[in-house]
Amino acid sequence: MDEAIVFRMSAFSEQGGRKYMEDVVEIRIEYEPTASPVEDYPKSQRHGGQGKAESEPNKQTETHETHEHDVAAESGPASAVWVESLSNEDSGKHSAPASDDTVAEHVVDTRKSVAFFAVFDGHGGREAAHFAQEHLWDLLKRQRGFWSKDHSEVCAALRKGFIACHHAMWKELPEWPKTITGLPSTSGTTASVIVIRGVHMYVAHVGDSAVVVGVKENDSDITLQALEVTQDHKPELPKEKERIERLGGSVMKKSGVNRVVWKRPRLTHNGPVRRSTVIDQIPFLAVARSLGDLWSYDFYSGEFVVSPEPDTTVMTLDPKRHRYIILGSDGLWNMMPPKNAVNMCYSHDKMVGPKGMSCARRLGCTALLFWKERMLRADNTTVIVLALQERGGPPIPMHRDEIVVDMATGIDHVPFPGTPYNTCEVPKAEHEDGMFYEEDEIYGEEHEGWTCLEW
Repeated sequence: MDEAIVFRMSAFSEQGGRKYMEDVVEIRIEYEPTASPVEDYPKSQRHGGQGKAESEPNKQTETHETHEHDVAAESGPASAVWVESLSNEDSGKHSAPASDDTVAEHVVDTRKSVAFFAVFDGHGGREAAHFAQEHLWDLLKRQRGFWSKDHSEVCAALRKGFIACHHAMWKELPEWPKTITGLPSTSGTTASVIVIRGVHMYVAHVGDSAVVVGVKENDSDITLQALEVTQDHKPELPKEKERIERLGGSVMKKSGVNRVVWKRPRLTHNGPVRRSTVIDQIPFLAVARSLGDLWSYDFYSGEFVVSPEPDTTVMTLDPKRHRYIILGSDGLWNMMPPKNAVNMCYSHDKMVGPKGMSCARRLGCTALLFWKERMLRADNTTVIVLALQERGGPPIPMHRDEIVVDMATGIDHVPFPGTPYNTCEVPKAEHEDGMFYEEDEIYGEEHEGWTCLEW
């Protein structure tokens, strides 16, 4: 088996019937650090392909900035950034020469790339989801053991990175908008994250977004099996309920849904909280783990009742068996069983030509259609689809808004739309910082929601 994989990537995000868009995605493809310390990596970054170099050595690339509306209307709903370190030899006409110090400190290994994909489904405000989008990847990379070849060390680093992100949110809490009643923000977010290095996929997860893999066990199979890599963190699960109650929390039902209880002083209370203070118990959150939800801190146990610690796992990917990797928010999974989702991608690739919509858009639009058919207000729906391809296998026609990524050839060789790898060009806008953004993100009432294409 080759020590790197090839996949087609697409993303879709739509606010559905909700007033605000609290779902966000993060997609990063970078070189792995070589001799440089993890804490200093990377100090010099640029986009691959058509991008320009960053002139400021400490400036970080971001995937969540928005375009002008006319550009956004032409492109997809989620952005992807390719990042690499530069040396004088490979900068060429695309960039300014790097300094001697930078070249000596950051040695680029074009055979080792790392890919990061994440879906964050926010609640109680978008602050936690956007904070995780901006900071989680950098915090993960800085954890001791993250770049280890030992799977257990990598998984431990993922857990530490999630907790570090959660505590960093706590420091930002005074700056976040307060609730209508004047209490500190109740913003939180699910997080389903995968990191691909070589043929290994590391998964970290909190909340009720999910990661599913489509598996073809035998060549004669006409359908795929769905491997549910993550399990929703519901408060009623025995291990979650036991943990919540052990930390001083509780679980109550509201409208038939089990929720973690928010214990807070009655809103009319003034002054310090005492034993005699009346405490209201409000069934509040339908997930047992998340990033944020800082209201759940229990002062007696000194722990967060809603835990930021993720479940982690590692898989060895085999493109002959593992055909699709789907990351989705609950807006998708509440309407579509995992087996249906992977087989929809499988049949979509067989039937839809190069001008058709991407797999991610097909899944997202179908989920939104199901919400409408059931006369329910559609939830925010976000999907990332990675379609694994066998190296040297038969080419598959590209769809709109899809990009091919070969983890073995380095960032310079990641095909951009308009190359022979893609039959449909996607408009891009260049910002003042020289960064190319292919897609936009929509939230609130600033823009209209994305319109699903008909098929």
